[in-house]
Amino acid sequence: MKPRSAPKTSQLDLFQAQLEQLLNLNHPLCILAKKVDWKRFETVFADCYCPDFGAPGKATRLLVGLHYLKHAFNESDESLLDRWVENPYWQYFCGFDTLQHDVPLHSTSLTKWRKRVGADKLAEMLHETIAIAVKDKQVTPQELAQVNVDTTVQEKNITHPTDSKLYHTALVKLANAAKNRRIRLRQNYLRVSKQTALMVSRYAHAKQFQRMRRQLKKLKTWLGRVLRDLRRQIPQPDESLSQLLALCERLHAQEKTDSKKLYSLHEPDVMCISKGKAHKRYEFGQKVSVATTNRGNWIVGVRLCEGNPYDGHTLAKAIAGVQQTTGVNVTDAFVDKGYRGHDYKGEATIHLAGSSSRNLTRAMKRRRKRRSAVEPKIGHLKSDHRMQRCFLKGLLGDAINATLAAAGSNLLKLLRALAHALIFWLRYAFSGPSLAKSDGFRSAMVPLI
Repeated sequence: MKPRSAPKTSQLDLFQAQLEQLLNLNHPLCILAKKVDWKRFETVFADCYCPDFGAPGKATRLLVGLHYLKHAFNESDESLLDRWVENPYWQYFCGFDTLQHDVPLHSTSLTKWRKRVGADKLAEMLHETIAIAVKDKQVTPQELAQVNVDTTVQEKNITHPTDSKLYHTALVKLANAAKNRRIRLRQNYLRVSKQTALMVSRYAHAKQFQRMRRQLKKLKTWLGRVLRDLRRQIPQPDESLSQLLALCERLHAQEKTDSKKLYSLHEPDVMCISKGKAHKRYEFGQKVSVATTNRGNWIVGVRLCEGNPYDGHTLAKAIAGVQQTTGVNVTDAFVDKGYRGHDYKGEATIHLAGSSSRNLTRAMKRRRKRRSAVEPKIGHLKSDHRMQRCFLKGLLGDAINATLAAAGSNLLKLLRALAHALIFWLRYAFSGPSLAKSDGFRSAMVPLI
């Protein structure tokens, strides 16, 4: 059933002090809570709920607010709820009127809600941050038309894949699946495979590669025996076992020189991506395209690029995503040399780093130098907004995590702008009207109006 328009409250809350009486309403979170159009999310997410059946869902404002706070302040689902109980400003931001002493929901509800809504509709959270920035004159439509575009790798939460580890893991999963279905295997090889996988790593460390290959061949042979045994005993497996058998057969058949290899049994869509980094030769995850404004470094577009495509082949969809998010046609896109040979055909002018700067105005030369500003922004997305390692499952989880990280980054940028404006307001209160004549005061006071 559709959620209530406001968080559920108790009759006992009538006798409690209101948060508006206890909190500093000039706090950036309190100001921003009044600027966000919460009804917009109720309209967009209305189709995700059954209209007539089931219990009412949690309030949309509560769930949207929790995900904003999670990625703005780099919290997991569990730590987010712990901090939410301790922080009354977070409770006010999520729509509560009185102080709450218990968590409003279980952490698994956040996971189920993200799957229910999906990445496409969660992009509205990113749209709303851009709308607030435009309304507060933090960014102009002209700035939204000039963007920097770059790609990065969002790594998946998997260990470094090796053949011995994958073979042993496949044997363990097949043995557990047979045990759960009360199937007696001729031999499951669990005891010997664990020791053999350990010897593979020891031989590799000692550079005894012939011995290492012999142990790997044993593991592969044992995996094939267990697969054939299961196929004989279960000619028509159920859906979950059929998927596991398909993955294990794919692992058993792949060779060292194959292009699209299996690197994880619980995340089969993981790709091995090389970005030419000196400190990290290979990264295991998915490629993500990030677009920021050239001047203010606001994130205006983020998109998952499935299958490790060439950077130049992602440019057209990246620019189309920016125009869909901002509602402004892109006039200039600044990219690095990895986009040479791009297939973009549109009205925007593509400025390639390192190309000739003849016949360019001074302003355009400055904008071209600002292309590299997208690099530290990607670094902040990874270190401060949970894009360093994706803990959500599948390609859907990759897209959701990247979108929410961008929304959290813009939200934190709005909070800092409001805090900066508040500092100017306090200085005005103590310094008198002489400060009000300065241009810096007028520009800083815009978010508070």
